[in-house]
Amino acid sequence: MTVDDALHPVTALVPHLRWRVGPPAADDLIGESLADAEVVAEAVAASAAGRGTGDPQVLGSLWWQAYCYRVAGTTLAAWALAEGAPDPGARGAGVGIARSRPSSLLVDPSAPLVRDLEELIDRLFGGHLDRVAEALRGRHALGTRLLWGNAAAGIASALGAVGTADGAPPLRARLDVVLGALPHDLAALGTWQPGLWSFRRRTCCLWWKTPASRGALCEDCSLR
Repeated sequence: MTVDDALHPVTALVPHLRWRVGPPAADDLIGESLADAEVVAEAVAASAAGRGTGDPQVLGSLWWQAYCYRVAGTTLAAWALAEGAPDPGARGAGVGIARSRPSSLLVDPSAPLVRDLEELIDRLFGGHLDRVAEALRGRHALGTRLLWGNAAAGIASALGAVGTADGAPPLRARLDVVLGALPHDLAALGTWQPGLWSFRRRTCCLWWKTPASRGALCEDCSLR
């Protein structure tokens, strides 16, 4: 199985779950830069104009949720569809940035494909997401539940989009396996509504604090 075999089915079903094989562009974040608090803070601050706010907590929260949707969501959707995904903890792996926001999964062309789900999740979190989360925490006053609630919501949104796409194979059982294997008690930070492809989270991403929200709440918000 190739990278294309693993990831093309995801994008074929959900076009905005994009991915690219390196080399990275100027604004992309890869490898050790993901653990550099200064680099991550600069990337988050660059999203202020698009969000209409300079609140570092709100910006950090929304940037991280988009990051988890693109990186973790795309990676785990690939496993659900193809039983394999590129190593997200590889040195050349990361995220592509467009319009100052995380936009696509960036794949290391030399990274191996990971078939075992437990190993994939270990590499995704221990080798990748945990480092970015730690880089975010100090500069953006983001608590652990908010961080991992955003990760859970981003992953659930991506998997739900894949599972309900036209032409998607029956995936509910496989996606439940993915959700049940997530670390940091992510599965306990929200619930799938019985019989539906909708996710209700137990934390808030703070989007309601942006001008674009006009004070409205997300459909999956815990404040509803």
